[in-house]
Amino acid sequence: MLYAKLDEQGDIIDVAPYQNNEFTQLVAPNDPFVAEILAKKLDQESSQELLTSSDQDMMRVLEDLIDLLTEKRLIQFTELPMAAQKKLLSRKFVRGIHTGNSDSLIGEIRDDDALI
Repeated sequence: MLYAKLDEQGDIIDVAPYQNNEFTQLVAPNDPFVAEILAKKLDQESSQELLTSSDQDMMRVLEDLIDLLTEKRLIQFTELPMAAQKKLLSRKFVRGIHTGNSDSLIGEIRDDDALI
């Protein structure tokens, strides 16, 4: 996602991969003005900040996808490699703390769930 900084006339003067008090307007990266600004910024700055922001957003998408697939019982969480399980549970725990969510990490065990 990209956010634009606007001048007094409402024209885009800068873009950033985050939203704050200056960068308030959500914009499409294929907008000609945005693409021109991005090209200039990429020539001047490292693209690492854009990649980092994109990676964080993508990680959240993957976490939500895994949650959806397990809720629909298309995959079992335990089928994931142990390292992936630990990372996902750790992130879910930390997100729960930050959002005040007191739900169990594993969720409720239904009667038809087999325990190993």
